[in-house]
Amino acid sequence: MKGRWLLLALTLSLAKAGAGDFLVLSWTGPEVPYDLIEELKPAGVLLFASNFEKGPKPIHTLKARHPDLLVFIDQEGGPFNSFRPPGVPRFPSAMTLGAADDPALTREVARGIGQEVCYAGADADFAPVLDVNTNPKNPIIGIRSFGATPEIVTRHGLAFLQGLKDAGVLATAKHFPGHGDTDVDSHLGLPVYKKGSLPEIEKKHLPPFEAAVKAGIPLVMTAHIVYEDLDPDHPATLSKKILTGLLREQMGFEGAIVTDDMNMRAIRNHYGTGEAAVRAVLAGADLVLAGRDPEAAREIHAALTEALANGTISKERLAETQARLARLRERSSAPCPEPDWQALSELALKAARAGITWLKGELPIPGQGTLVVAPKIRPRYGQEPSLAELAPRYLPGAHYQVISERPSGPEIEETLKRAKRFDRIVLGTYHWLGALPDEQIWLYQALSELGKPIYVVALGNPDDLVYLDPEPEGYLATYGFRAVQLEAALEALAGKFVPAGRLPVPVGPYPIGYGKGGAK
Repeated sequence: MKGRWLLLALTLSLAKAGAGDFLVLSWTGPEVPYDLIEELKPAGVLLFASNFEKGPKPIHTLKARHPDLLVFIDQEGGPFNSFRPPGVPRFPSAMTLGAADDPALTREVARGIGQEVCYAGADADFAPVLDVNTNPKNPIIGIRSFGATPEIVTRHGLAFLQGLKDAGVLATAKHFPGHGDTDVDSHLGLPVYKKGSLPEIEKKHLPPFEAAVKAGIPLVMTAHIVYEDLDPDHPATLSKKILTGLLREQMGFEGAIVTDDMNMRAIRNHYGTGEAAVRAVLAGADLVLAGRDPEAAREIHAALTEALANGTISKERLAETQARLARLRERSSAPCPEPDWQALSELALKAARAGITWLKGELPIPGQGTLVVAPKIRPRYGQEPSLAELAPRYLPGAHYQVISERPSGPEIEETLKRAKRFDRIVLGTYHWLGALPDEQIWLYQALSELGKPIYVVALGNPDDLVYLDPEPEGYLATYGFRAVQLEAALEALAGKFVPAGRLPVPVGPYPIGYGKGGAK
C-alpha cells in the first residue's frame, strides 16, 4: 500500500512539473511574481505595458534567474505596442504598411520593432497579424491587418516575419485560420464563421498562413472562432481537426502552436479555462496563454496536472511539446543592446509618411483661417497627442479645438461657435473598431451646415468617409493615431510631401489600390 501511494505521489509530482511546460503566465504591474513562477514553473511569460513601468530591467533580471523561460510580447505596431516607455518609438499600424505597399520598408520596420522588443527582454513577438480584414466593421482586427486581400497580407506578412528574424526575434502568425471577417470580438463573445464559408476561407484567409508556414515561421497563434465548415463543434483553439488536421498535417507546420488568451469570454464563458486548456493541448496546442489572473493560471495548471496524471494527456504528447519548446529556445536571441532610438524614431515617421493616403481635395491648405478639430484619444493603448494640439506647429496660423472621442452636446456647440470664425475646418475623425461613433457623425453634420470647406483626416480605419454626408472637401487616411501618423498627416496638409499611399482596403467608391497622390 505504501508503495502505491509513493507511486501516486511521484506520478502527481511529475505531472505537476510537466503541466508548466504548456503554460504561459502574465501579470499586472512592474513587480515580477517570482513566487507564482516558482509555483507553476511555466514555459514562458507574456508581457504587457504595465510590466514596463520601471523599464526593462526587471525582465532582464527575470531572464537571468530563469534563462530557459520564453518571454513573449505583443508589439505589432499601431494600437498594440506593449513596450512603450517614454522615449521608445511607437511604430504605425500594419495597415499603414499595407498602404505604403513597400515590402522592403515593412521588413525595415519589423526589424526596428524586433530591436525594441529584444532590448525589452522578449524572445518572441506575437506578430505579424495575418488576418485578411475583409469585414470593414471587424470589432477587433481593423488596422492591425495589412489589408483586405490575401496578396497584400501575404506580401507584408512575410516581410514582417523576415524583419523580426533579422533582429533575432521569433515571429508569430495570428490568428489562425483567420479573424478578418468576424462581427464579434472574441474577447467578449464566440464568433462563428457560418456554414458555406469554406471557399472564402480557403481562397482569402488561409493563403497568408500557408505562405508563413512555408517560410518557416516558428509560432502560430489560434483564433477563438468556430468555423462551421472546418469543425462545427469546436472553436479553432480547441479543434483537433483544425490545429492537427489542417495546420500540422495538411499545411506541414512543425513549429509551436500557441493559444490566444484562454481567459477571453469566447472560451471562458463557454468551456471554463481549465477544461479548455486541456482540450486545446489535446487538439494540438503547445502553449496556453493563461491571462493576468493568477487564479485562472492556477486553474489551468491544476487541470493540466490532472490530465497528465490520469493519462488524458499522454507522455508522448508532452514530449512533442517539450521538443518544440527546445527548438524555440535554440532559435531565440541573446540579450540585445539598446537600439538607436533616434534612428528608430526617424524610421517610424518615414513609415507613417509612406502610408498616408490622399483620397480627395486639393493640397496644400493654408494655416491662416484654418480651425483644426480633433479628439484626444483615450490612453488605453498609450497616450498620444491630439492632431489638433500638434496642428499649429505644421500649419502656421492655424487654431485648434480638442474634443473627446464622443463629443458631448456642449462640446459640439462650442466647436460650432468657434468654427463660424474660420475659412475652413480640418476635422480629425477616429475609430478603428466597429463603426464611426454617432457623436462624431453629428459633429460633422453640424459643421457641414456652416457651408465651409471641411478636410477630414481619418485617424483609424480609413472608411470614416462612408459615414459622412455630404462628402467632405478633402480626405486623408492615416490608418492610426500614433504621434508619427499625426505628424505625417499635418505635413501632408501643409504640402511638405505628396501622400503616395494607396488603399489596402476599399473605402466607399474608392477601390483597393486607389490614392490620389499614388494612383497606379
